[in-house]
Amino acid sequence: MTHLREMRLICVVLAMCGVGSELACGQVWVDHQKTESLEVFSEFRVDVDGIVKELQAVQREVQTLLELSGDNQNVQLILFKSPASYRAYLSSRIPEGLKRRAIFYKHGGLFQIYAYRHAELTVDLRHEYTHALLHQSLPYVPLWIDEGLAEFMEERPETREKSSRLAGMKWRCRSGWQPKLERLEQIPAASAMTAAHYRDSWAWVHYLMNDSTDTRLMLKDYLQAISAGEAPGAFSEWAVQRETEVVKRIGSYFRRFRISLR
Repeated sequence: MTHLREMRLICVVLAMCGVGSELACGQVWVDHQKTESLEVFSEFRVDVDGIVKELQAVQREVQTLLELSGDNQNVQLILFKSPASYRAYLSSRIPEGLKRRAIFYKHGGLFQIYAYRHAELTVDLRHEYTHALLHQSLPYVPLWIDEGLAEFMEERPETREKSSRLAGMKWRCRSGWQPKLERLEQIPAASAMTAAHYRDSWAWVHYLMNDSTDTRLMLKDYLQAISAGEAPGAFSEWAVQRETEVVKRIGSYFRRFRISLR
């Protein structure tokens, strides 16, 4: 009986080690739960039901607005109790995540989100889960859309019109300045993105999602073309072929935006 029990324990350890090459043997997970769409490994007790509800809301919104919902493949959330624990774990596995509070990692058919516990963990999970949905739905994702939509979705819908980013962009555009889409399209990799690039990517997604039904449909159709295996080219050129003023109107969109004081 003892031998059988030991064999069962070995099988459990081997199964855990087989959950992606990034989940190391010997790591102590205080909480490990699996739902239909998520598998959570956590160094601290976590409200899995609350996380699932939050991320399902993200998925429903992306599905409703852009008709992208991922392929329902399981996403692993790997949560750490502290920044030190997070960095120690990622240092030899995903070193590009060391300077970030959270990171989405895709390796073949493996989709993982690494993050650590802090006051804005929910914001980080919404952001990174948006990346997972996009990369499950599309063969490739233009960088400015990938980061811009993740920045947009990290805020809940009811808080977006009170966003400090929205107020900041409104004031920037008052002088006639506007974020340049062509410049964003030339960024070679995520590692080259600056805070200004993230801000401007968010601004472009915010504009396209909210200016009109036509601008949202334009973004949706562009992503659907990618989903269908087409190569639509740069969005700045693709959009102008459909509506010549769309790239020019972003400044006026933010200038006329009324900031909620609620």
